[in-house]
Amino acid sequence: MRVLIDASCPYCRALGRALKGLDLQGALQVEPLQEAQGLDREALLKELHVLEGKRVHQGYRALLALARRLPLLWPLYPLLLLGLAFGLGPKLYQALAARRPRA
Repeated sequence: MRVLIDASCPYCRALGRALKGLDLQGALQVEPLQEAQGLDREALLKELHVLEGKRVHQGYRALLALARRLPLLWPLYPLLLLGLAFGLGPKLYQALAARRPRA
């Protein structure tokens, strides 16, 4: 599973470090955006992208994919699913993503 982060964003770098710390099985590769080939750069800058095989998870669904994959995040998975079911999770994610620092 590959996690694409904006290396110029302090929040994104912090997320990358946190995910590496939570990845006890070594299943994640955290990479800067410039290494992502075939994906729209503007979309990459707007929200988190997680690549799982040929699947691309974006934004809130990327968080769901990470919570499903990382055992230390499993307790959050049901809460994230509730956020998706009620529509609040994606809205909150978009609000936070829109306010992140840009280089």
